[in-house]
Amino acid sequence: MTNTTPVNRQIKDGVFKLLFEKPENAAELYYALTGIACLPSEIQIITLTTTVSGKLKNDLAFIVKGRVMVLGEHMSSPYENMPIRLLMYLGQLYEKWIKINGEERFLYNSRLYKIPTPEFVVFYNGTTAKPEKEILYLSSAFKEKKDKGLGFIELEVPVYNINKDMNEELFKNSSKLKQYSEFIAKIREFEKMYADYPQAVSKAVTHCVENNILTEFLEEHGGGIVSILATEYNEEIARRVYGEELLEDRNIELAKKMLSKGEPIKKIVEYTGLTIETINELT
Repeated sequence: MTNTTPVNRQIKDGVFKLLFEKPENAAELYYALTGIACLPSEIQIITLTTTVSGKLKNDLAFIVKGRVMVLGEHMSSPYENMPIRLLMYLGQLYEKWIKINGEERFLYNSRLYKIPTPEFVVFYNGTTAKPEKEILYLSSAFKEKKDKGLGFIELEVPVYNINKDMNEELFKNSSKLKQYSEFIAKIREFEKMYADYPQAVSKAVTHCVENNILTEFLEEHGGGIVSILATEYNEEIARRVYGEELLEDRNIELAKKMLSKGEPIKKIVEYTGLTIETINELT
Protein backbone atom coordinates (compact mmCIF):
# COMPACT_ATOMS: atom_id res chain seq x y z
CA MET A 1 0.00 0.00 0.00
CA THR A 2 1.19 3.49 -0.78
CA ASN A 3 1.17 6.43 1.57
CA THR A 4 0.48 9.80 -0.02
CA THR A 5 -0.76 11.70 3.04
CA PRO A 6 1.54 14.52 4.24
CA VAL A 7 3.20 13.71 7.56
CA ASN A 8 1.68 16.66 9.44
CA ARG A 9 -1.84 15.59 8.51
CA GLN A 10 -1.10 12.01 9.48
CA ILE A 11 -0.23 13.10 12.99
CA LYS A 12 -2.77 15.79 13.76
CA ASP A 13 -5.84 14.74 11.83
CA GLY A 14 -7.89 11.79 12.98
CA VAL A 15 -9.03 9.04 10.63
CA PHE A 16 -12.64 10.16 10.99
CA LYS A 17 -11.75 13.67 9.90
CA LEU A 18 -9.59 12.41 7.06
CA LEU A 19 -12.43 10.23 5.78
CA PHE A 20 -15.26 12.75 5.96
CA GLU A 21 -13.41 15.85 4.87
CA LYS A 22 -13.89 14.55 1.34
CA PRO A 23 -16.97 16.36 -0.04
CA GLU A 24 -18.51 13.17 -1.47
CA ASN A 25 -18.33 11.48 1.95
CA ALA A 26 -19.58 14.58 3.76
CA ALA A 27 -22.54 14.74 1.35
CA GLU A 28 -23.35 11.08 2.05
CA LEU A 29 -23.11 11.68 5.80
CA TYR A 30 -25.40 14.71 5.61
CA TYR A 31 -28.00 12.71 3.71
CA ALA A 32 -27.86 9.92 6.31
CA LEU A 33 -28.46 12.45 9.10
CA THR A 34 -31.12 14.61 7.47
CA GLY A 35 -32.55 12.83 4.42
CA ILE A 36 -31.53 15.87 2.34
CA ALA A 37 -29.51 15.01 -0.75
CA CYS A 38 -26.75 17.25 -2.04
CA LEU A 39 -23.93 17.01 -4.54
CA PRO A 40 -20.25 16.95 -3.52
CA SER A 41 -19.92 20.22 -5.42
CA GLU A 42 -22.46 21.73 -2.98
CA ILE A 43 -20.25 20.91 0.01
CA GLN A 44 -17.60 23.35 1.24
CA ILE A 45 -15.26 22.04 3.95
CA ILE A 46 -14.32 24.77 6.45
CA THR A 47 -13.00 22.74 9.39
CA LEU A 48 -10.91 24.67 11.92
CA THR A 49 -7.24 23.71 11.78
CA THR A 50 -4.76 23.48 14.64
CA THR A 51 -3.65 26.71 16.27
CA VAL A 52 -0.41 27.25 18.17
CA SER A 53 -2.28 27.13 21.47
CA GLY A 54 -4.09 23.97 20.40
CA LYS A 55 -7.29 25.31 21.93
CA LEU A 56 -9.54 25.63 18.88
CA LYS A 57 -9.60 22.87 16.30
CA ASN A 58 -12.58 20.74 15.41
CA ASP A 59 -13.10 17.44 13.65
CA LEU A 60 -15.43 18.42 10.83
CA ALA A 61 -17.28 21.50 9.63
CA PHE A 62 -18.85 22.03 6.24
CA ILE A 63 -21.29 24.31 4.45
CA VAL A 64 -24.18 22.73 2.54
CA LYS A 65 -25.47 24.62 -0.51
CA GLY A 66 -24.23 27.86 1.06
CA ARG A 67 -27.15 27.76 3.49
CA VAL A 68 -26.33 25.36 6.35
CA MET A 69 -23.19 25.03 8.49
CA VAL A 70 -22.70 21.55 9.94
CA LEU A 71 -20.41 21.07 12.93
CA GLY A 72 -19.54 17.43 13.58
CA GLU A 73 -17.37 15.99 16.31
CA HIS A 74 -16.09 12.44 16.78
CA MET A 75 -15.59 11.24 20.35
CA SER A 76 -14.30 8.05 21.95
CA SER A 77 -14.33 9.48 25.48
CA PRO A 78 -16.82 11.37 27.70
CA TYR A 79 -18.56 14.15 25.77
CA GLU A 80 -20.75 16.00 28.28
CA ASN A 81 -18.98 19.30 27.56
CA MET A 82 -19.40 19.11 23.79
CA PRO A 83 -22.12 21.82 23.66
CA ILE A 84 -19.69 24.30 25.25
CA ARG A 85 -16.92 23.34 22.84
CA LEU A 86 -19.26 23.55 19.86
CA LEU A 87 -20.36 27.02 20.91
CA MET A 88 -16.70 28.09 20.93
CA TYR A 89 -16.11 26.53 17.52
CA LEU A 90 -19.20 28.19 16.10
CA GLY A 91 -17.96 31.72 16.65
CA GLN A 92 -14.62 30.90 15.06
CA LEU A 93 -16.29 29.21 12.10
CA TYR A 94 -18.62 32.13 11.42
CA GLU A 95 -15.63 34.46 11.51
CA LYS A 96 -13.85 32.16 9.04
CA TRP A 97 -16.92 31.98 6.78
CA ILE A 98 -17.34 35.76 6.72
CA LYS A 99 -13.67 36.30 5.91
CA ILE A 100 -13.72 33.68 3.14
CA ASN A 101 -16.52 35.60 1.51
CA GLY A 102 -14.87 38.98 2.17
CA GLU A 103 -18.05 40.31 3.74
CA GLU A 104 -16.86 41.69 7.09
CA ARG A 105 -18.18 45.13 6.14
CA PHE A 106 -21.76 43.88 5.94
CA LEU A 107 -21.85 43.21 9.70
CA TYR A 108 -21.94 46.95 10.28
CA ASN A 109 -24.68 47.76 7.77
CA SER A 110 -28.27 48.43 8.77
CA ARG A 111 -29.54 45.65 6.52
CA LEU A 112 -29.71 42.17 8.10
CA TYR A 113 -26.74 40.00 7.13
CA LYS A 114 -27.70 36.36 6.49
CA ILE A 115 -25.47 33.52 7.68
CA PRO A 116 -25.64 29.72 7.21
CA THR A 117 -27.91 28.00 9.72
CA PRO A 118 -25.81 26.05 12.27
CA GLU A 119 -26.47 22.35 12.81
CA PHE A 120 -24.63 20.13 15.26
CA VAL A 121 -23.87 16.44 15.65
CA VAL A 122 -21.53 14.26 17.71
CA PHE A 123 -20.48 10.72 16.79
CA TYR A 124 -19.43 8.45 19.63
CA ASN A 125 -17.54 5.16 19.35
CA GLY A 126 -15.92 4.70 22.74
CA THR A 127 -15.90 1.48 24.75
CA THR A 128 -18.15 2.76 27.57
CA ALA A 129 -21.74 1.65 26.96
CA LYS A 130 -23.93 4.48 25.63
CA PRO A 131 -27.43 4.60 24.10
CA GLU A 132 -27.93 4.67 20.33
CA LYS A 133 -28.82 8.34 20.51
CA GLU A 134 -29.07 11.02 23.16
CA ILE A 135 -29.43 14.79 23.19
CA LEU A 136 -27.11 17.21 24.97
CA TYR A 137 -28.08 20.79 25.83
CA LEU A 138 -25.83 23.77 26.39
CA SER A 139 -28.21 25.03 29.09
CA SER A 140 -27.36 21.97 31.21
CA ALA A 141 -24.01 23.65 31.90
CA PHE A 142 -25.50 26.97 33.02
CA LYS A 143 -25.10 27.78 36.71
CA GLU A 144 -28.33 29.75 36.84
CA LYS A 145 -31.69 29.35 35.16
CA LYS A 146 -32.68 31.79 32.45
CA ASP A 147 -33.71 35.26 33.60
CA LYS A 148 -36.99 35.91 31.77
CA GLY A 149 -36.16 39.57 31.35
CA LEU A 150 -32.95 38.95 29.39
CA GLY A 151 -31.86 37.17 26.22
CA PHE A 152 -31.04 33.47 26.19
CA ILE A 153 -29.07 31.01 24.10
CA GLU A 154 -29.59 27.27 23.69
CA LEU A 155 -27.63 24.71 21.73
CA GLU A 156 -29.00 21.22 21.14
CA VAL A 157 -26.62 18.43 20.13
CA PRO A 158 -27.66 14.90 19.09
CA VAL A 159 -25.06 12.24 19.92
CA TYR A 160 -25.09 9.10 17.77
CA ASN A 161 -23.44 5.92 18.97
CA ILE A 162 -21.61 4.63 15.88
CA ASN A 163 -20.18 1.48 17.38
CA LYS A 164 -20.76 -1.64 15.31
CA ASP A 165 -24.36 -2.92 15.36
CA MET A 166 -25.70 0.41 16.62
CA ASN A 167 -27.82 2.92 14.65
CA GLU A 168 -28.44 0.58 11.72
CA GLU A 169 -30.79 3.09 10.06
CA LEU A 170 -28.01 5.66 10.00
CA PHE A 171 -25.54 3.11 8.66
CA LYS A 172 -28.01 2.09 5.96
CA ASN A 173 -27.78 5.55 4.42
CA SER A 174 -24.04 6.02 4.87
CA SER A 175 -21.90 3.08 3.87
CA LYS A 176 -18.75 5.03 4.73
CA LEU A 177 -19.92 5.58 8.31
CA LYS A 178 -20.82 1.90 8.65
CA GLN A 179 -17.47 0.79 7.27
CA TYR A 180 -15.67 3.20 9.57
CA SER A 181 -17.51 1.56 12.48
CA GLU A 182 -16.46 -1.88 11.25
CA PHE A 183 -12.86 -0.74 10.88
CA ILE A 184 -12.70 0.54 14.48
CA ALA A 185 -14.34 -2.67 15.73
CA LYS A 186 -11.74 -4.72 13.87
CA ILE A 187 -8.91 -2.70 15.45
CA ARG A 188 -10.30 -3.46 18.91
CA GLU A 189 -10.58 -7.13 18.01
CA PHE A 190 -6.94 -7.30 16.94
CA GLU A 191 -5.87 -5.21 19.91
CA LYS A 192 -6.86 -8.12 22.13
CA MET A 193 -4.65 -10.43 20.06
CA TYR A 194 -1.52 -8.29 19.73
CA ALA A 195 0.27 -6.46 22.55
CA ASP A 196 1.72 -3.96 20.07
CA TYR A 197 -0.99 -1.42 19.19
CA PRO A 198 0.47 -0.31 15.82
CA GLN A 199 0.62 -3.97 14.81
CA ALA A 200 -3.05 -4.39 15.73
CA VAL A 201 -3.94 -1.37 13.58
CA SER A 202 -1.83 -2.67 10.71
CA LYS A 203 -3.56 -6.06 10.87
CA ALA A 204 -6.96 -4.34 10.90
CA VAL A 205 -6.02 -2.26 7.85
CA THR A 206 -4.97 -5.37 5.95
CA HIS A 207 -8.11 -7.25 6.94
CA CYS A 208 -10.41 -4.39 5.91
CA VAL A 209 -8.68 -3.87 2.56
CA GLU A 210 -9.08 -7.57 1.80
CA ASN A 211 -12.75 -7.56 2.87
CA ASN A 212 -13.94 -4.44 1.05
CA ILE A 213 -14.17 -2.26 4.15
CA LEU A 214 -12.98 1.28 3.35
CA THR A 215 -10.71 -0.39 0.82
CA GLU A 216 -10.12 2.60 -1.44
CA PHE A 217 -9.57 4.95 1.50
CA LEU A 218 -7.16 2.60 3.28
CA GLU A 219 -5.24 1.82 0.10
CA GLU A 220 -4.87 5.53 -0.59
CA HIS A 221 -3.49 6.38 2.84
CA GLY A 222 -1.80 3.09 3.62
CA GLY A 223 0.63 3.17 6.53
CA GLY A 224 -0.45 6.71 7.30
CA ILE A 225 -3.53 5.30 9.01
CA VAL A 226 -1.29 3.33 11.36
CA SER A 227 0.66 6.51 12.14
CA ILE A 228 -2.50 8.48 12.86
CA LEU A 229 -4.05 5.96 15.23
CA ALA A 230 -0.79 5.04 16.96
CA THR A 231 -0.12 8.74 17.60
CA GLU A 232 -3.66 9.31 18.90
CA TYR A 233 -3.28 6.25 21.14
CA ASN A 234 0.02 7.49 22.59
CA GLU A 235 -1.29 11.04 23.03
CA GLU A 236 -4.34 9.73 24.88
CA ILE A 237 -2.10 7.96 27.38
CA ALA A 238 0.15 11.01 27.70
CA ARG A 239 -2.81 13.31 28.33
CA ARG A 240 -3.94 11.13 31.21
CA VAL A 241 -0.52 11.55 32.83
CA TYR A 242 0.46 15.09 31.94
CA GLY A 243 -2.79 16.79 30.97
CA GLU A 244 -3.59 18.03 27.49
CA GLU A 245 -2.23 21.54 27.92
CA LEU A 246 1.06 20.34 29.39
CA LEU A 247 1.52 17.92 26.49
CA GLU A 248 0.89 20.67 23.93
CA ASP A 249 3.24 23.08 25.73
CA ARG A 250 5.92 20.41 25.96
CA ASN A 251 5.75 19.72 22.22
CA ILE A 252 5.94 23.43 21.38
CA GLU A 253 9.00 23.89 23.61
CA LEU A 254 10.64 20.85 22.05
CA ALA A 255 9.94 22.24 18.58
CA LYS A 256 11.54 25.57 19.52
CA LYS A 257 14.69 23.82 20.75
CA MET A 258 14.91 21.72 17.59
CA LEU A 259 14.44 24.81 15.42
CA SER A 260 17.24 26.60 17.28
CA LYS A 261 19.53 23.66 16.49
CA GLY A 262 18.62 23.77 12.81
CA GLU A 263 16.75 20.47 12.76
CA PRO A 264 14.73 19.84 9.55
CA ILE A 265 10.98 20.54 9.70
CA LYS A 266 10.11 16.95 8.78
CA LYS A 267 12.03 15.65 11.79
CA ILE A 268 10.38 18.19 14.12
CA VAL A 269 6.94 17.12 12.87
CA GLU A 270 7.81 13.48 13.52
CA TYR A 271 9.09 14.12 17.04
CA THR A 272 6.47 16.61 18.25
CA GLY A 273 3.27 15.81 16.36
CA LEU A 274 2.82 19.50 15.54
CA THR A 275 1.73 20.60 12.08
CA ILE A 276 4.12 22.29 9.65
CA GLU A 277 1.96 25.42 9.90
CA THR A 278 2.27 25.48 13.68
CA ILE A 279 6.04 25.00 13.54
CA ASN A 280 6.40 27.79 10.97
CA GLU A 281 4.55 30.12 13.34
CA LEU A 282 7.23 29.48 15.96
CA THR A 283 10.04 30.79 13.78
